[in-house]
Amino acid sequence: MRWVSLLFSFGSRLSGDGMEWAAKSLFANLMAQLLNNPHIPKLEPFSRTRLERAIKEPPLIEKSENELADYCSTLEGDDSYSCWKAYFELKDLERESPKEDVEKLILQAGGVKSLIGCLHGISSMHKGRQNGFGLMAPMTVEKERDGPCPIPDGLPKSKEELEEEERARMPDSPYTRLLRTKGSFPAWYTPTPDHETD
Repeated sequence: MRWVSLLFSFGSRLSGDGMEWAAKSLFANLMAQLLNNPHIPKLEPFSRTRLERAIKEPPLIEKSENELADYCSTLEGDDSYSCWKAYFELKDLERESPKEDVEKLILQAGGVKSLIGCLHGISSMHKGRQNGFGLMAPMTVEKERDGPCPIPDGLPKSKEELEEEERARMPDSPYTRLLRTKGSFPAWYTPTPDHETD
């Protein structure tokens, strides 16, 4: 405000070109002082090199942990529990797996929400392997030969199978029985064709 009052006091003393010159120099001094003020944050240039970004920014894993922690702190209830569980699963995965694999997972996940789901899936797979539910061993040819012969498709059903299907059917409602006697099908029912069509 004192600069504005000084400007007006100079303006009252000077007239014409002198006033313009005084205003310009005063404005230039004012801008120089404002730009040199230590309380005003300075913006970083938009075109930083990769090296500058790598030095100033935290590593990808640490950055994603921070984002995950920030996101978890905004949630409540079961969602919050699931998010914090994923956070600690990421910490465990960071200890157990190579850094490159963890970074690939973070990059492939895309966002925080999908990262939570990926971390839950990976930790359940790790727990399954630890409990003995790993991948099954491939079957050998000898075991396949010892098994029973495969049943071909398209064979007519046996009498026992037909009776079992008849017992398993739900009883018809009165409305369905009425429609069957009339000969028309309900809108939701499509009869099976007698022959296959391509």
